Amino acid sequence: MAAPSAGSTGLSSDCMVTMRSNFIIVSAAAALILCGCGGDLRRAQESYRVGDFARAQRLFESALDADPGSFEARFGYALVLQELSLSRKALGEDRLEDWTGVVKAYEICAKLGQVGSFADNYAIALFHLANKLYLQGKFSLAQTYLNQARSIDPKNKYVLNLAGIVAYSQGKYKEAQETFEYLLAVDPAFISAYLNLGNVLWESGQEDAALVTWKQALSLNPNDQAILKRVEAAIKKISGS
Repeated sequence: MAAPSAGSTGLSSDCMVTMRSNFIIVSAAAALILCGCGGDLRRAQESYRVGDFARAQRLFESALDADPGSFEARFGYALVLQELSLSRKALGEDRLEDWTGVVKAYEICAKLGQVGSFADNYAIALFHLANKLYLQGKFSLAQTYLNQARSIDPKNKYVLNLAGIVAYSQGKYKEAQETFEYLLAVDPAFISAYLNLGNVLWESGQEDAALVTWKQALSLNPNDQAILKRVEAAIKKISGS
């Protein structure tokens, strides 16, 4: 049976759309925070609002030159970097350095304001950074950032799913199993979590439990070919046929 992989982490296009929608909702709230600011901050906010992110970045940087301790400018700058990185990701051109910059921007914001006001965005930035590291085989460092993301946003399903995969990749089957089980308690409809949990159970010798898990996923999505193949293969293996 195939082990959990990047292709089964929930990073399919439909999940990415959901993640981007959540980000835009938070960004709309951020616009309210930035409203009413004068000078470069006001112009940066307006540029951000109309989607002129390159100009918004320059204006936020100018505002930070004038007032390095401004939470509004720091937060706006982090949001713009995140938008730019997401745009590059949509083209398959985002780099580790892009997400490192976004995370660093939020780290500074955390020193100036309440993390809870931007927890979703911060956790997603950490997720993207960790995913880049995971794809490079840097599992331990990826786990460090995922642990940070979980402390900020404990029920973020994308963070949890990747955390389970990274744990599995390090041979930590029990930790991976517990992470996927917790994720399914948070979101019982998260198909990729059933797929990955089944993989972990199978690889750790719990074949019957794996089959039950994949059948649960199949009941939610009967036409999923990846799950169908796992169920069919598992039945053959368990029955000895």
